[in-house]
Amino acid sequence: MTFWSSAFGGHFDRRLWVLFVGRIISATGFSIVMPFLSIYFHSSLGISMTSIGLVFLISSVAGAMGQLIGGEIADRFGRRNVMIASMGSRAMVFVLISVVIASTGSFLLIALLVVCSNILGSLFEPASNAMVADLCEPSRRLEAYGLLRIGQNLGWTMGPLLGGLLAIMGYSSLFLLTAMTSAIVAFIILFMVSESIRSSFRRNDYSVSDLLGIRKDRNFAAFCFISVLLFLVVAQMSSVYSVYSQSVVGIHVYEVGYLYAINGIMVVFLQMPVARFIARYRMTTAIAWGAVLYAIGYFAVAFSYDFFTLAICMVVISMGEIVTSPSSMNLVANMSPENERGRYMGVFGLFQSFGWSMGPFVGGVFMDAFVKVPYLLWGGISMFALASAVGYLALRKQMPEEKDRVGMKPVKT
Repeated sequence: MTFWSSAFGGHFDRRLWVLFVGRIISATGFSIVMPFLSIYFHSSLGISMTSIGLVFLISSVAGAMGQLIGGEIADRFGRRNVMIASMGSRAMVFVLISVVIASTGSFLLIALLVVCSNILGSLFEPASNAMVADLCEPSRRLEAYGLLRIGQNLGWTMGPLLGGLLAIMGYSSLFLLTAMTSAIVAFIILFMVSESIRSSFRRNDYSVSDLLGIRKDRNFAAFCFISVLLFLVVAQMSSVYSVYSQSVVGIHVYEVGYLYAINGIMVVFLQMPVARFIARYRMTTAIAWGAVLYAIGYFAVAFSYDFFTLAICMVVISMGEIVTSPSSMNLVANMSPENERGRYMGVFGLFQSFGWSMGPFVGGVFMDAFVKVPYLLWGGISMFALASAVGYLALRKQMPEEKDRVGMKPVKT
């Protein structure tokens, strides 16, 4: 940790570095299975892409509600307890998925367990993101969220490479290894992370009217709705992009792992320099340009014909991710009062999950309908990213500048 602290400017709270290591481990386990789950359903079980998209839709809608619940209970019971419960219970579900694949191979049962896994995993994110906001001064949050992105993508670099090799041995082994990584993260947080939220800021009550009252923050509500369009496009990476690369372009399954490794490597080496560069701009502007990069990268997939051209597309897509991801979380942290950080993170996670849920379904419908006309397939998907870019630029005119930049003053409660 001392090396990483020195390399990235350091002086973060020790708990943030523990979360960084936890992100590496959990992302490694999660990315071992996710890029290959659609391939398993489609190639091994013969399930249509529309049906696969429907599973991801249901899973992510359920996970979206988990984000909302996770944010609420993180404000009431603490960030640490929620993260431990999330990772520990998710580990057990992954073990069950491994057993089902090795025995019956039932699509419906696997799909049900995937939904359960997504609900449990979604509890983790708002608690983790709220803890980052608790631990970091406003001027350091963009770099802090960028650091967690580096940890996550270190995992995404290693996971698909391992998954591509282990998939040859059997998909059951992938989920078993993912269960182990989730359990490890739960133990790390249990023994190495103390609570970050101050007792005086914990909310002891809950009402639906309080939760619905967040809609009065019109800029935040608009940001959430616009972000659904962007995350619909982001979700293509773990669904249609991998299937299209393997079944249409014709690359091998292990080469799909290499494409995801490119994404991870880029984030590891470029996330912090890019975060420091875009810190001089307003966040809405940065996110809009990131959305444009997503649109360009995915539309270029229509022109791809081998691994090399797909890799070029992945480079552009990854740049979009590097710009938009930490900027989005920083903007949410800027807009949220201290005693409602979990709630704001949970609500944003709810809309983020809706985008993720609609992504595989919309992408699956597009692929089933236009797989022989790739310009319509990827052009249609890219239009959602361009629409979000227009929305972010419109929001920029309404957003107070002090909330739209790095280092704003904390929101008064």
